Amino acid sequence: MQESHKIILSNKDSYTYSIFRSISECEEAWNSICDNNVYFQRNFLNLLEGYGPLAYHYYYVIISKDNRPIGILYCQRKTIKLAEDFRVHTHSKALWDRTRVSLTKWLFKFVKHQMLICGNVLLTGEYGFQLDSGSNNELVEKVLDGVAAHIKASEKIKIKTTMVKDFHTSDSDLKKREFLSNQYYAFKVQPDMMLPLRPEWNNYADYLGAVKSKYRVKFKKIKKKGKDLVFREINADEVEQYNAAMYKMYRNTADRATFNLFTLNDQYFARLKQVFKENLNLTGVFLEDKLVAFFTLVKNEEIADAHFLGYNVQLNSKYQLYFNILLRLVEQAIESKSRYLNLSRTALEIKSSVGAQPYDLTIHIKYHNKLVNQWVPFILKKFVPEDDWLPRSPFK
Repeated sequence: MQESHKIILSNKDSYTYSIFRSISECEEAWNSICDNNVYFQRNFLNLLEGYGPLAYHYYYVIISKDNRPIGILYCQRKTIKLAEDFRVHTHSKALWDRTRVSLTKWLFKFVKHQMLICGNVLLTGEYGFQLDSGSNNELVEKVLDGVAAHIKASEKIKIKTTMVKDFHTSDSDLKKREFLSNQYYAFKVQPDMMLPLRPEWNNYADYLGAVKSKYRVKFKKIKKKGKDLVFREINADEVEQYNAAMYKMYRNTADRATFNLFTLNDQYFARLKQVFKENLNLTGVFLEDKLVAFFTLVKNEEIADAHFLGYNVQLNSKYQLYFNILLRLVEQAIESKSRYLNLSRTALEIKSSVGAQPYDLTIHIKYHNKLVNQWVPFILKKFVPEDDWLPRSPFK
């Protein structure tokens, strides 16, 4: 029988919680709390356990009150190795710039510690916890401390940092949960780029009719550059055939990022199609029958999520692969009758040029050493990139 831990809050409310290492161990209680969001469902969580990010460990928490499940927490543990996760480089020939980068790389070799993440590193959004009575910051905070203590006691691993991710601002209609704590530092990260899909858009032509003439001209030029590209759905029977090529293109695209918290398992895309079936559009982009790009779109309640993509970097400029993918994602999202197209983070300016708007996201982080925790704001200022992009507005 799973060990149960007790928590008493400052208002004297009493709760218990149990920690599991697999979703299969707590499926019934988990399902009694979580909503219909596809990323909280067993099939996706089970996929991550077997074929998700490399070197991640998972913890599922069931919170109960009076012997009745009232909440769930989803946590992932990762060994942070800055020398591998943070890619520092410079194209400058100045001696100081090159020396600074060399020194930073050398220092990063010594930064290796365990991080507990409440939320899902593969996704942007509020995927860390659900409580049947809304948010209770103290309860979540105490349970996370309990998970860290459990890991230390059972696995002899000391958690040094806890992160709780990602929360929309209070004025966002996408906000469902919140987390506030004076032990954690809150900071803004790159925003979610979301395209609100208008009810009157029944197809791509309707969308095109809503944009300014100069953008229509631009989009048509982009399509013309990609006129030799063939977009075709990759079905469940074909996915194994193209999986290796897709994974290689995903790595070529992902490895260009300055900071990356994870690397996917090489079977992830094949398994994703098998899990989501009709809820996933897995589209291959072909040039003379050769796969040169791919992208995924997950139907998640009222949101169409652009999940992962990859493309031949050498062919991108000639055929405008990335921009053509964005336009095709818009088309697919409209066809899915979704309310939003979520294009996630990165490449903010180009995503805004197809109509995506920035939705601010906040992450909360705590270093478990109180002395070091005081330096967290200073460290974040140094390493969290500032918004230096120019928003576009294509609509009339």
